[in-house]
Amino acid sequence: PPVLYEFFLAKFVDPTAWLDARLIFTRSVAVWSITGYVVGLGDRHGENIMIDQTSGACAHVDFACLFEKGLTLKVPEVVPFRLTPNLTDAMGVTGYEGAFRTAAEITMRILRNSREALMSVLETFLHDPLVEWGRQVVPGAASTDSATAMAGTTHNAYAIRTRRAVELKLVGVLAGAVPLSVEGQVHRLILDATSHLNLSNMYIWWMAWL
Repeated sequence: PPVLYEFFLAKFVDPTAWLDARLIFTRSVAVWSITGYVVGLGDRHGENIMIDQTSGACAHVDFACLFEKGLTLKVPEVVPFRLTPNLTDAMGVTGYEGAFRTAAEITMRILRNSREALMSVLETFLHDPLVEWGRQVVPGAASTDSATAMAGTTHNAYAIRTRRAVELKLVGVLAGAVPLSVEGQVHRLILDATSHLNLSNMYIWWMAWL
């Protein structure tokens, strides 16, 4: 059963402080969820999500699984972000309705309006030699100039596909759907994130029941 709500009761005993902390938590979860979705942030298990004990704010750590790498895992991550029953229960009686949905829509609208700036930043990753675009070293493979050139082409193609995926998200295009409004896109993401079918297909150590 959900237990995260007990953290707020224990840490914020004053009713006003408790309400403020819960609201901050809900809004921060929404901001991180939408931002993480846009950049393809995965591996959002419990150890990668922190809670500030002084304010109740949610903060994420460990950004190694970016740009849809979660979809390439042996057990693909099929949820856009972590929105498990334990998290939604801590948001109060409305769950992800109300403050979470409103904050998520505001965040998505801001990101859409800042699309050009975001894409210009992402563009630098395409030419950064320190960024690994899914590179895999094959044991015994020949280390030739042609092999290196081919690998570079493959990596760049992956980077271009990643950039395109981000572009589509910022105009409201989801898999198998026409462009959606901000409200429609957020609604679809919430449905995907809370789907029991999707959660049941997550890797066991992602702990979808928490």
